[in-house]
Amino acid sequence: MAARGREEIPSCLRRSLALAPLLFGPLGPSEVRAEGLRVAGSEKLMPRIGYGTCCRPTSRGEPLIQGVKAYLAAGGRLIDTAQVYGNHLDIAEAIRQSGVPRDELWVTSKVKVQNCYTPKDVVQAVATSLEQLDLSYLDLMLLHGGDGWGIDPRRDLRLWRGLQDAQQAGTVHSIGLSNHNQEEIERLISKTGVKPAVNQLEFHPWVPEETKDLVKWCQNTGIVVTAYGSLGGSSNQARGEVVSQVAKKYGKTNAQVLLRWALDQQVAVIPGASSEQHIREDLDLEGFQLSPQDLAQLTAAEMPPRFTRWRNCNQGCAA
Repeated sequence: MAARGREEIPSCLRRSLALAPLLFGPLGPSEVRAEGLRVAGSEKLMPRIGYGTCCRPTSRGEPLIQGVKAYLAAGGRLIDTAQVYGNHLDIAEAIRQSGVPRDELWVTSKVKVQNCYTPKDVVQAVATSLEQLDLSYLDLMLLHGGDGWGIDPRRDLRLWRGLQDAQQAGTVHSIGLSNHNQEEIERLISKTGVKPAVNQLEFHPWVPEETKDLVKWCQNTGIVVTAYGSLGGSSNQARGEVVSQVAKKYGKTNAQVLLRWALDQQVAVIPGASSEQHIREDLDLEGFQLSPQDLAQLTAAEMPPRFTRWRNCNQGCAA
């Protein structure tokens, strides 16, 4: 069969395909390697495929312990948690039972910003997390939210200075943000001269253009982006017709295709799963790469987005 010509491509995809080299090629100086991402402040590479521990019935207790152990046994090495998740003790137990050496692990947590008002509060929050996780340092600590979480700019600045204090004390190797937009990040950089190593955001094919622009800006600024909600925030979206068509083409699951969509844009992912099969599938993403046409097709698919927790707006918004 002859190769498909340009006239056979649906008109709704032509603009996306024309821009594909810009949208889906290297987006900035963030150094990407097959085994991980170079993150400011750390001598280790941050794994690109982590294990998220938020927002599901199995994110605490014995189900979480078994999930973390299965992820580590399958070769995964990044565990993403947060103080607000309330599962640090369970993660500590899973790490102990796994037998994986600390220097092989990357552990990310997030400051519960609602409980912090001063730099000292943040330093103490880090110490509390370390005690609960039974660790001597965190690879990465993030401020969990900014304006959109009711944290005014002056308070956000104080908390950012607190993370810098923790980094200087050696209890945190890399520091970053979660759910912060460009205006908030630029304000923190201008006031302190310290650029966040990472910004963690909801990111999937159906986030608004302003979020995609934010991702590109972060990467062009040298800030690594980690995605939560990579499956679109809804199981209905993950089962969408377009996603299924692309998955069938590559012989992969719908979830693998959506995770690969993020990886192909130099964005790390932290999917959460309970079954060992799903955990192994989430880690099995390196053997294929989506074509620019498939990337554009996924992005152009009309699926109403459902935002898990945060919207990228310049003023505070409800979760």
